[in-house]
Parts: sequence; C-alpha cells; structure tokens
Amino acid sequence: MSAETDRVLESGRIAESEGNVREAVVRYEAAVKLSGDDARPRLRLGTLCHRIRNYTRARETLEEASRIDPNDAEVAFRLGLTCDALGDRESARTAYTRTMMLAPSSWQTWYLIGRDHRQLGHAEVARLAYRRGLDQAPEEPEILAEMGTLLWEMGLRDKAYPFLEQAAQRCPVDPGLALQLGIADLERGDLTAARRRLTGAKHLDPSDRRIDLALQELAIRRRDPRHHHRAGGPCSRREGNVGGRW
Repeated sequence: MSAETDRVLESGRIAESEGNVREAVVRYEAAVKLSGDDARPRLRLGTLCHRIRNYTRARETLEEASRIDPNDAEVAFRLGLTCDALGDRESARTAYTRTMMLAPSSWQTWYLIGRDHRQLGHAEVARLAYRRGLDQAPEEPEILAEMGTLLWEMGLRDKAYPFLEQAAQRCPVDPGLALQLGIADLERGDLTAARRRLTGAKHLDPSDRRIDLALQELAIRRRDPRHHHRAGGPCSRREGNVGGRW
C-alpha cells in the first residue's frame, strides 16, 4: 500500500475517531480507489459501514476484501458480523468458522467463544473469554461492549459501566453504543448524561425506535424523578446478537 493510501486511510481513522461519519466515509472511499488490490482500506470502509448500520454496503465491501485476501481473519470476522446483522446466519457461521481457523488465539476468536457461551447461559465462562480477548485488544469497542452488557446482566453494574463508557468513547460513530450508554446512565439516575448520550444516538440514527423510547422515558424521569419504569436496560442484546447493532 502506498504512502499516499496510508495517509488517506489514517485521515479517515482520525475522522471516525472524532465522530465525523461523512468525512470518514469519504476518506475511506478515497483510500479504496488508491489502494488497488489491497484489502485493508476495504476492511476499514466495510467496518465503518457496519457501525453506521449500512449493512448492505458493508457486506459488499467486506466480501470484496475477502476475495482479495481470504486469509485475513479480521475481514472474515467483520463479514460474519455483517451477515449476522442482515439475518444471513449460515454465511455468518461460515465467516466465523474461518475467523477461528485463521486466528485461533485472536481477540476475535475469544469474542466469538464468549458470545457462544453467553447464549448458552454460561455467564462466567463468557466473562473469562471476553477477558482473554480484552487482554489482547483492550481498545476494541465491540468486545468492550460485550463485556459491559454481560456484567450488567450479571448485576455487576459498577464493573459494567466503565466498559460501556469506553466502548462508546472508542466508537463515537455507532448509535447503538451511544444508546446503550444512555440507557445505562438513565438507569443509574444520571439524567444529564443520559440526555447527552441519547440525543447523540438520535443524531446518528434518527430512525431507531428504541432511541425514541429511551428519550420518552428520559422525559418522564425528568418530570418525575421518582418514576422508575425501565426503558429497556443495557443488558438488552444486539439485534441478531453480536452481528447486529444495539
């Protein structure tokens, strides 16, 4: 990959980290055009498209990256998440299996192991798997969010909250992570923080009905702080679990 492609790709990463979705997409698209047959810019663009819930484009982009480099475990993992989000469970399983074969000790594999045990109700085993993944990739928002929601489900809210907060901070373009943290703030009684998170989530995805419901709950709480109706807490799982978004 050329120095120019690297520079454009890095500018896209910076824009994404600052929550500038439009600029990040433009930069990643430019990097794809400059890169020729290099999977990495397509991986970044596909991952961003998944995070902003443009799943169809994410799949197209990640499938192209996979054709270029079928031995890239990160590409396989991201493609699996996107297929899951689209409801294509068979393709998701195929991609996840390839991920685990290509990188059996990677954070992605530990993430998938943790998710599978979580679905089976093996919370402590899932927690250990997520911890192994976080040891390798302590800044990955997906596994931070998984650990946070698992701990919340286990009733360990004080331990859960920092993971939810870090996930949202690491990935400010993801409306689901902002929603998740906003609901956590709402349940903790921090209505000022909840308003900030939820309005941010609404800006990122105006069509998400769950964000509207959380904002309605926030309005009720602000009128009457004694009201404790649940808005659907952060232990609520992603659509299609890992593959979808919050």
